Amino acid sequence: MSTMRMKHLSSVANDVVQACAVRLNTSVDKLLEEFEATSSWNNETAPSHGAGAGGDGGTYGRKLIEFCSAKGVSELCQNNVEEKIADGIFSRFTFDMMLSWEIPDSAQEDSFTECVGKEKETRR
Repeated sequence: MSTMRMKHLSSVANDVVQACAVRLNTSVDKLLEEFEATSSWNNETAPSHGAGAGGDGGTYGRKLIEFCSAKGVSELCQNNVEEKIADGIFSRFTFDMMLSWEIPDSAQEDSFTECVGKEKETRR
């Protein structure tokens, strides 16, 4: 399976999409095709796999994360949910989902990183 990274998604969003593809035993490409075919998202403004964020304010990224996360959680909860909760798989996966939803695209991630850097600089 490919480990395709989408430039318009943040690093944590890329990790979640990749984890969902692995959990669903499919490729990221196939997951994206399914998302774009079944989503109510307007495909005319959706960024291509190598494009930038497209100025959509993270909407495409958030909808993609919601789609992949719903499929991933559904698969995760099919067998031995109690065991997965006990060993931390469920909490790590859902925590990453929340982070990726909060900062879905690379532009927001860069802005957040810059703000954190400036905050640390002013504390000195």
